[in-house]
Amino acid sequence: MATLVFSAAGTALAGPVGGAIGSLVGRQIDGALFASSRQGPRLRELDATRSTYGEVLPRHYGAMRVAGSLIWATELTEHSETMGTGKGSPSLSSYTYSASFAVALASRPIEGIGRIWADGKLLRGAQGDLKAGGTLRIHTGRGDQPLDPLLASAEGAQSCLPIVALPTSSSRTCSSPTSTTAFPP
Repeated sequence: MATLVFSAAGTALAGPVGGAIGSLVGRQIDGALFASSRQGPRLRELDATRSTYGEVLPRHYGAMRVAGSLIWATELTEHSETMGTGKGSPSLSSYTYSASFAVALASRPIEGIGRIWADGKLLRGAQGDLKAGGTLRIHTGRGDQPLDPLLASAEGAQSCLPIVALPTSSSRTCSSPTSTTAFPP
């Protein structure tokens, strides 16, 4: 509104050059009075691998493509970052999400995990390189493996003892694995 008023006043007082100067002054006043911010898309809920109490874990022989069962997870954590786009322009808020979780893959020990996919996106390549940010710890299900440090710190060492017998992968990332390849012995 101030842009129109100052532009008209500048044109009346000093012609076209005064109108241009008045328009610039009015735009600065409008930007200061009516500054706004824009928000990027936000996640409404976490669509993770399903988990059902009492669900049977499969026995795998050979290389298999498996979805796994979610056996432990933290709450979804939202991280926001606000960036200004310049003078008089609205600021933009973008959001990222993270979660820690454990996925049981089989009812018996496995040799390793191949690729991990989530929503059609490759998260871990066949050579074990992570394509997405985060940490992946693989527990093969053998009795001599150490406790997962994240589970032990969150639940206590005594609560984690039964989980050690299951082959799991625990991760901190924005996506949940929807299919993995397990290599049983």
